[in-house]
Amino acid sequence: MSWKSDRSINQKAIIQKNLICCHSNNTHLGSSVKSLSTSSLTPQNTSFSEAFNYSLYSSNNVSNLNNKNIADISNCSKETSHQNGVCRKKAYSLPHHYKPSPCFGSWRVKKQEESDQKHVYLSSPLTPQQFKQRFSLMKEWFNEFTDEQRNRVLVDLLQHIGPSQVHLLSVAIGHRLHEGCPPNCQDPISYIPAHLALIVFSYLDPVSLARASQVCKSWYKVIMCDYLWKRLSNLEKWSLSSEANNRQVNKCLRSDGSSNWRQVFIERFRLRRNWLGAHCHIRTFEGHEEGVSCVQFDDSRIVSGSHDNTIKVWNRRTNSQWSVQTLVGHSGMVRCLHLADKRIVSGSADRTIKVWDVEETTSWSSITCKVTLVGHTDIVRCLQVKGDTVVSGSYDKSVRLWTLASGQCKMIFLDHNKPVLTVAFDERLIVSGAADTTIKLWDIQTGECLKTLEGHKDAITTLAFDSSKIISGSLDCTIRIWCLEKGLCVKILDWMSSEGHTDVIRCLAADSWRIVSASDDKTIKVWDRHAGRRIMTLRDHT
Repeated sequence: MSWKSDRSINQKAIIQKNLICCHSNNTHLGSSVKSLSTSSLTPQNTSFSEAFNYSLYSSNNVSNLNNKNIADISNCSKETSHQNGVCRKKAYSLPHHYKPSPCFGSWRVKKQEESDQKHVYLSSPLTPQQFKQRFSLMKEWFNEFTDEQRNRVLVDLLQHIGPSQVHLLSVAIGHRLHEGCPPNCQDPISYIPAHLALIVFSYLDPVSLARASQVCKSWYKVIMCDYLWKRLSNLEKWSLSSEANNRQVNKCLRSDGSSNWRQVFIERFRLRRNWLGAHCHIRTFEGHEEGVSCVQFDDSRIVSGSHDNTIKVWNRRTNSQWSVQTLVGHSGMVRCLHLADKRIVSGSADRTIKVWDVEETTSWSSITCKVTLVGHTDIVRCLQVKGDTVVSGSYDKSVRLWTLASGQCKMIFLDHNKPVLTVAFDERLIVSGAADTTIKLWDIQTGECLKTLEGHKDAITTLAFDSSKIISGSLDCTIRIWCLEKGLCVKILDWMSSEGHTDVIRCLAADSWRIVSASDDKTIKVWDRHAGRRIMTLRDHT
């Protein structure tokens, strides 16, 4: 017999011996495993999912034990070689002093066990009989659980299901999700009283409130209540001046005479959006022969005063020449004017103040100078009208208080040492700005100068004020915001810090949330009053 045949006989003998040994061990192990029940294999005090996984793992280990032993035998045969008739393990190229790390070895063993376990779950499905037994056991356990325990089981099982199972659940139990639930379990708004629902909705911003009204009819009914929209309309962010507020509310009336506050707010929302987005339509009105020195407007008219000594009333809806009314009467250039309903009050370089009545219908119009106020000794530079009271400032360094009904001057305020360029007043105070770089606060009843505000470096050309703040513009190219109570400057809007104007500021206006200013730099700027930052710049002037 050759050496090769002797080697093959020895290998066959070794493999047969290993097969006999492993088969006897496997038979013994299989009989011992089959003698155990599923309950005896399950550890005590375990959750439902843990017990189910444990039983599944045990069964799969039993069913795959033969395959594992055969794989071990084949690995053993691969790792052996015959040399001089002796079976030896292969020698690998590792140093003789090499010792494997315990941590690294344990990590590899753990990883191998995890991969083996995953392999058992994925590649060895249960037989129908095994599945039926396990599923019956699952149902028995589940029926013995309390509601809380069932909830815990379901929550745990949801972590082990895939997309196909999720889809099946959504289709199968969609119509049973709220079976047996109390009324309105999905809609707490419809379940609570109406006044509480209004409080809940009052925390929403306008856009979210409009979207919520589309959810269902019950929400729509609550959200259409005037309380929510009136509350939004009266917030400082959306509020208008008292005159503009009254006009708008009177325009948005229902057939029963009540105010439609939702419509009021919609118009204010659009107005704010157009301002912040700089949405505008530009129209040019031409007709004056010389420069325009002052402008006023309302909902339907624009009134302008010019160096050509005339006042023109323009129709806002059209810039055609046939719709223009011209007021002639001053012998000097018109420097200031005020428009209120059917009344126009103008001040001129001829040192007079004229009061005009303007009436207009679809078929005719009438313009009449009712009163001429005489008293100033120099150019009437500025004026403001409220009701039957007029306050004017002049180059004669004085501020005068007039009554329109009688045409008489009630009081003269003297403390400025240079021409008065701008005035504003309310029922308590008169605020005046002059070329002497100061702003003065006067008591309208006694004529006493209460405070003098100093800070501007050049003449004050324009100002506005309310109950808490004074806003002023100057030839020094800055806008200042003052605290009315303390008389201190709290904010400066200039070119360096706020991207402000680069030339003289000629006029400004303010409401509760914005400031609008115009300058000789040919721009109009809109400012956030509270943040003190520029919102936009309009540059359409040539």
